[in-house]
Amino acid sequence: MITDNVTIKKQYASANRKRVLWIIAFILISGGLFLITLGFGVYKISIIDAISVFFNHILGNPVDPRDDMYVWDTRLPRAIGAIVVGAGLSIAGAVMQNDFKNPLAEPYTMGISSGAFLGATLGIILNISIIPFIPEGSEVVVNAYIFSLIPVGIIVLISKFRKLTPMSMILTGIAVMFLFSSISQILMVTAPSESLADAYSWRVGSLDRVRWSTLPVMVASTVILSILLYFFAKKLNVMYVGDKSVQTLGENPTNIRIITMILASLLTAGIVSYTGTIGFIGLVGPHVARIFVGSNNRYLLPASAAFGAAFILFADTIAKVSGINGLPVGVISSMIGGPLFMWILIKMRKNVWA
Repeated sequence: MITDNVTIKKQYASANRKRVLWIIAFILISGGLFLITLGFGVYKISIIDAISVFFNHILGNPVDPRDDMYVWDTRLPRAIGAIVVGAGLSIAGAVMQNDFKNPLAEPYTMGISSGAFLGATLGIILNISIIPFIPEGSEVVVNAYIFSLIPVGIIVLISKFRKLTPMSMILTGIAVMFLFSSISQILMVTAPSESLADAYSWRVGSLDRVRWSTLPVMVASTVILSILLYFFAKKLNVMYVGDKSVQTLGENPTNIRIITMILASLLTAGIVSYTGTIGFIGLVGPHVARIFVGSNNRYLLPASAAFGAAFILFADTIAKVSGINGLPVGVISSMIGGPLFMWILIKMRKNVWA
């Protein structure tokens, strides 16, 4: 018996080491793609030269002003933004799939993206600012942030008066999503061509709007909320056994679900308010990570973040060199994410959620 226990502990430790190695591998891939993407864009500069500009700027060495402007002022904040977007949306997707025990759950199915798009559309097309007297140029971001939280607010409000099952919460989010999407479509039909182009660009998701001035809020909110969600890793693991079993363990599954859903929604809102709705990563990222590290959230959340960052960096690198002036990263992420998700459905082990 003692020998069996020792063997089991060794196997468990070995499995955990493999999970950590996969996380490290994803982080290293992200780091490599981060440096590589600095060499891609409309402005012609080799990858080696772009990396040299990056490090020389950090070290304070002389750098060609033109190279420095494109690499440090344009491509670097965009690359950092890609890491933030991929990591944040993947973590939010992993949490929501865990909360609802549904492989199709993600931030966007809860209506967050459609709410953000409606808020942005009101600002872009009608020049309406929900909060008056905010700095000029911030109307769209503020509108998008506030409206992205409305669907979750509706779910939480209904939960106060009527007990909602996880499926009911998802269906409520989908209902709000279609309602907001229909209103946005009406606004777009009546919009002038210039506003329509801006609204469409926002809808498909782009990193073009990410600048050094926008990064502090994006990075701070993503890091803080991701850490808070990681503190819930053990409670999220308990949620796998079902609500009734969770109650026997002395936990309140409804409270855990609502708190983590709110945190994941705030995390998503802080991202899509600046970038628009970059699709599929919140759905695909957690599934890929789950294949390599399993469903233990202590490893799943960081693995999802690392893979998500690598995925968006890769998609944005392709987006920057597609067409004459590049394409929105949301288009490329959906083109890659769709076939990847179908491959996951075919190859995914039946016990991957166990």
